[in-house]
Amino acid sequence: MHVVSVKDVARVHDGRTVLADVTFGITTDDHVGLVGPNGSGKSTLLRTVAGIEPPDAGEVVWNRSARSAYLPQQPEHADHLTVAEAIHDPAYPAVRDHEADAMTDALGLDPGATLGTLSGGLRRRVALARALLPNSDLLILDEPTNHLDVDTIDWLEQHLAQRRGGLLVVTHDRYLLERLSNRMLEIDGAVVRWHDGTYADLLEARAERQAQAEAADRRRRNLLRKEIAWLRRGPKARTSKPKFRLEQVEAMRAVADAADETTLQLGTGRRRLGRRVIDLDAVSVDRGGRPVLTDVTWGLGPGDRVGVVGPNGSGKTTLLEVLAGRIAPDRGRVRIGATVELAVYEQEASAPPSDRRVIDLVHDVGVWIPLANGERLPASALAERFRFDATLQQARVADLSGGERRRLALLLTLVRAPNVLLLDEPTNDLDLDTLAALEDHLDGFAGTLVVASHDRYLLDRLVDGLVEPTATGLRHHLDWESYRSAAAPVEIDVAEEESASAARNRERQEQRRELRRLEERIAKLEGRRGELHERLAAAGADHELAQRLNRDLQRVEEDLGAAEERWLDLSVG
Repeated sequence: MHVVSVKDVARVHDGRTVLADVTFGITTDDHVGLVGPNGSGKSTLLRTVAGIEPPDAGEVVWNRSARSAYLPQQPEHADHLTVAEAIHDPAYPAVRDHEADAMTDALGLDPGATLGTLSGGLRRRVALARALLPNSDLLILDEPTNHLDVDTIDWLEQHLAQRRGGLLVVTHDRYLLERLSNRMLEIDGAVVRWHDGTYADLLEARAERQAQAEAADRRRRNLLRKEIAWLRRGPKARTSKPKFRLEQVEAMRAVADAADETTLQLGTGRRRLGRRVIDLDAVSVDRGGRPVLTDVTWGLGPGDRVGVVGPNGSGKTTLLEVLAGRIAPDRGRVRIGATVELAVYEQEASAPPSDRRVIDLVHDVGVWIPLANGERLPASALAERFRFDATLQQARVADLSGGERRRLALLLTLVRAPNVLLLDEPTNDLDLDTLAALEDHLDGFAGTLVVASHDRYLLDRLVDGLVEPTATGLRHHLDWESYRSAAAPVEIDVAEEESASAARNRERQEQRRELRRLEERIAKLEGRRGELHERLAAAGADHELAQRLNRDLQRVEEDLGAAEERWLDLSVG
């Protein structure tokens, strides 16, 4: 059934066009994922489709018989209501008590608790239950996985997969997007693009657009070479060249310079880690008379990459605070190595609004970032990698959106160039492009990394093992699948584990270096292949030249195939 049509919709905020000429339609068979940078208008579009806010131009036309349910990113409820009262939407009286009971049980909610006594995370679960319970024709969800633990996200994914009806969702959970979506909307500037298929299909289309842009860059560089050759023919040629053609050469030279920038491998910090990083010896922490960590003995070594998982309230943040030395254990001892330079990205980290410029805050932390090859990268260049362009670097922090200030807090953490990095729920409120930049940065990080996260994709990609804080100790899991299937915890012999961990770290670091070298080689071979194709096209009737170029092209194709196969083996393995 057709549910809603969006026709030529535009939204303007503070004089800036957020959305322009947006047109699409959704049926009950469509599961649509909406992606775009922070501040691009994703939540604005959802509110417009849901009828919460009217468009400034165009129209949103709903099927008169269609029903919708909407989860906002910042839901509001009256504090005096109980959970049971709050989840019953009067617009949907057909919801049965046993369905409500099953929903509250699945989300870990007490039906009799009043909302005023609940944490922000639990109140959001109440709003999620209220949106999920009705049998709506279109379910509109704005970041439904925020503040949910990994087990609840698993349940939510299964629930949405079995649900009948249309879905329009904004989420940073890439596994949920990939497994549930059959169509994608992408906000790029004020433009909204429609893609058939999953999130991976959208990324493939984006990669194709990038490849086309790179081909255009190669053509511009070739034209630039011809222009330079013409200019160097002699003084007469130079003086007779019209001014506008000289300006054209300068413009092409700027494009070519930008296209020739190479990716630099970031270093691991200003000081090399020694053998001892952080050791916990029989550590216990109590909160409000309740044990949160009990008799935890654990050692972090140089290059360890560990994920911290478990239900909300299980002690993940407490464990990170103990590792960082921010709270002292009630019992036991914490030893931090002398060479440790530690940085922490907190769960609710956000740069406070001020009149200072973004780049000034960055330079307060550091002007240069050490690279793996001993050189230094300007901190402004790292800012650009995290999508703070030259204009945004000059902006006042107070003028940034909430998502941009959270992204700035992440940038300030990384500019410190730590050799031990602790991340507490880093994916909350970050857009997918920023997450990709963070993961790419951490791919080349050879320091010690500990990540407490509910993002299954990030855990799969970045860490080599998982720990789960419990009231009786610390459980070790080999990977996400073993944790998810409630496999028996892995018994760890500390001495053997330290030796095995060191060997794994050396192997992993060498693999990362090889991956970087392969990526650079693949890029060069692709560029060489493009040049040979262009020279072949220009060879015309010169058969001898064409044969020589074909031989060169065949060798390049063979080298490229071998490099890509090795890159794939290392990436998958």
